[in-house]
Amino acid sequence: MRPLYLFGCLRLLLAVLAALCLMAWVQPARADLRDQTKLYNASKVERNAIVLEAVLDGRVLSDSLTAYQDEDGAHVLLPLGELARLLTLAITVDAQAGQASGFVVREDKLFGLSVAHALVNVQGREQAVAPGTVQVLDEDIYVDGKVLSQWLSIDFVVDLPTLQLRIKPKIKLPMQERLQREQFGAPRGGLGTSTVRDPAYESLTAPYALASAPFIDQALGSDARLGRASSQYKTAYAAYVTTDLLGMEASAYVSASRDKPLPDVRMTLARNDPDGAMLGPMQARAVELGHVVVPSVPNVLLSGQGGMGVVASNRPLSQPSNFDRHSIRGDLPPGWDVTLYYNDALVGYQPASADGRYAFDDLPLSFGPNEFRLVFNGPLGQVKVEKQSFLLDQSVVRPGEFFYALAHQQTGNGALNVAQFDLGLTRVLSANLGLVNKPASELGDAAFYAQSGLRAYWDGLIVDTQLIHGPQGGLLADASVRTRIGRCAVAAEHVQRNQRFVSEWYDASTDSLHRRDKLMLNGSMPMEDHAPIAMALEATRDVRQSGSDSIVMAGRLSTQLWDTAMSNSLRWQRALQQVALDGTLQLSRRVVDVGLNAQMDYGLRPAASLRTLAITADHSLAAGYRVNGGVLHSTVSGSTQFSAGLSKSFGGFAAALSAGYSTRHELTIGIQLFMALGRDPRTGKWFADAQPLAGSGAASVQAFVDKNMNGVRDPGEEAVPNAGFFVGNGGRYPARTDHNGTAFINRLTPGQYTDIALDPSTLEDPQWKPERKGVRVLPRPGLVQAIDFPVIYTAEVEGTVYLVDEQGHRRGIGDARLELVNEQGEVLASTRSSADGYYLLHQVTPGHATLRIAPEQARKLHLSGNLAKPLDIPGDGEFLSGQDIELRMAPRQDAN
Repeated sequence: MRPLYLFGCLRLLLAVLAALCLMAWVQPARADLRDQTKLYNASKVERNAIVLEAVLDGRVLSDSLTAYQDEDGAHVLLPLGELARLLTLAITVDAQAGQASGFVVREDKLFGLSVAHALVNVQGREQAVAPGTVQVLDEDIYVDGKVLSQWLSIDFVVDLPTLQLRIKPKIKLPMQERLQREQFGAPRGGLGTSTVRDPAYESLTAPYALASAPFIDQALGSDARLGRASSQYKTAYAAYVTTDLLGMEASAYVSASRDKPLPDVRMTLARNDPDGAMLGPMQARAVELGHVVVPSVPNVLLSGQGGMGVVASNRPLSQPSNFDRHSIRGDLPPGWDVTLYYNDALVGYQPASADGRYAFDDLPLSFGPNEFRLVFNGPLGQVKVEKQSFLLDQSVVRPGEFFYALAHQQTGNGALNVAQFDLGLTRVLSANLGLVNKPASELGDAAFYAQSGLRAYWDGLIVDTQLIHGPQGGLLADASVRTRIGRCAVAAEHVQRNQRFVSEWYDASTDSLHRRDKLMLNGSMPMEDHAPIAMALEATRDVRQSGSDSIVMAGRLSTQLWDTAMSNSLRWQRALQQVALDGTLQLSRRVVDVGLNAQMDYGLRPAASLRTLAITADHSLAAGYRVNGGVLHSTVSGSTQFSAGLSKSFGGFAAALSAGYSTRHELTIGIQLFMALGRDPRTGKWFADAQPLAGSGAASVQAFVDKNMNGVRDPGEEAVPNAGFFVGNGGRYPARTDHNGTAFINRLTPGQYTDIALDPSTLEDPQWKPERKGVRVLPRPGLVQAIDFPVIYTAEVEGTVYLVDEQGHRRGIGDARLELVNEQGEVLASTRSSADGYYLLHQVTPGHATLRIAPEQARKLHLSGNLAKPLDIPGDGEFLSGQDIELRMAPRQDAN
């Protein structure tokens, strides 16, 4: 039976491999060699597209800047037009003509570019453009970042491991001066928090449904493991589903295999509201039912395993899970991995686990900025970035504010209940209370813990004190202080307990911990020509009941060199007169279509040894193929494992072949299929994707000419094709509307407000104008929100302002301030007349309006006559001319 089954597996793998090779060999016919080359290059560039976060002086200008890499990795192409818009540079880009012109900062610093002639003019000096450094793509001109830095006197530093574009102008830009003025004029916000300009878009709330069409990420795999003693064959299916269900966000993870009689199911119903309008007077911001994870409680409860329960909290969603530590968890599809960066330092790496999740628990927070960046890499070269940022002063509880977090989980031994409360007492002082009721387990009897404390905030200093009462008279005191010295965050902590205090953090051994002192430092050292070196140091001294002590010192250095993120950790410990020293070296590199991750665990004392070594790499080939390989060596098990794979994305689904060999003479071969499914509510059609969808939200946008200005697309109203959109923090989304005026915007980060606005510069008719500035939505997993962007025809109003003398002679006058106001008196548009009295108002919204001389100017200059005139602005884009205004000087009255 086994040989027949193995023969079937091999035949299936060979068939799939033959199909992949056939698709790589067969190319559709081309009529023109030039068109063939153009299409091939476009596909090459498209495969190397990356999305960067553009940062200037620590401020995020765009979180979705599209850039491209060439095949050999020598050039990272940046969009000239988009960067000019973000930096407010006076450079105009005409992608269709392949030209750009303008100046940088000062009018004497002229700039001009011609793609067709491969020439650039910088400050009057004409230069030739090197081949491959400039390309016209996506309605913009893309230029190699290094070349663009020379042209504009602005350093564009691309950090590929973290997918960041750091912008460092050599001369101060007007935008920097404006941001500096805004920062000085803004109210003080604690530890230097910066405010982000709010565009004040209309807020659109998507109602929760009893049931909706889901997003489904699904993987089907089959593998055979052949060994000397035995052979195993396994077929497994896994699906991650998100949707609306019973008026809440539903997520479910289902896995099934041949060797399990029943599938494993994990399901959660959740609801998040940043405005805190749930559960009536409880004003909850987050509610979860079903499979939940109870957060850790310092000194009492470790981050627990998931289980059935309920969690409710009114804490702001932007705050960390604990005051001084934060846990990051989420779903991870099969074949994916995630790399964690903390303040640009590589600190963690996890591949997909068997339950389809990843978890970085109890990450310490330091005084000052705490930025966590998660870089997800898929088996087919997919890259996704998520970011969470905290300032420690975000946890300040204002006077009178009351926050709570409640959790109940049913375990195999009984119910686990956790309650945590924070109350703001004064501007600098808050109180907190924690209650934990823990069921009996194999680790100990049932226990109840009460935690109380005070937290004080001063300028540059945070002091935290906690007192915990446990069962049988157990007592623990914890005091800590956090501050910042220069570029280094410093924290010191002292913990003291009696022998009767027992928890998941502290055992009940005969010589258990009596007190603990800890010192932590976290900072960075700037480097002139390279990325800064991040440093972390932690020293801990434990004193036990017998008086014996142990010392642990741990340090980490992290930097980025040659487009590679490097991190090396060392841990020195002395206990019972024995000394040990070990370390971990981590590398992560992603350049063009090559990815590399490596981790080495080693020991230095008492003896030098290599414990484990793991290396994985992947590389993109032509026609969408991708190869990967890896080596895992362990001296503990005395074995080495080799792995290799080939995958291909077919657009709607992806397929992968894998093989592995172990020095224990085990051979593994397998095949995996992946497909994500979603439904567009506007068309009702289902679509498939080779990249995951279930973990993010989406929007189906529509642009149309709203002739009757009712905000709804009526029959006969024309679509607006080729319209672009701004999504998130100012970035242009790469997709544009089709001939039906619709576009699909996917992979929106759930639980965070996202701004979406129609880009007026992409409208083909200059008389078109978006009827709404933009919208603010709150994406949630599995939801496709339908959003309409009506476009209206605008008119132009022109005329002349005349001053009439006593003899009836009139002449045009300049600098007259004209305002166009609606029926509510709101100013719709304004302008000033030129020297001959001529004025022109652009893109005037249709409807009833009044054209007037500004009342303040009329009073100041004692003007009379025809100060205002009603207008009916047409809705068909007609030019409204001849709207003249005749003014007279009112006779001055004598003071007597």
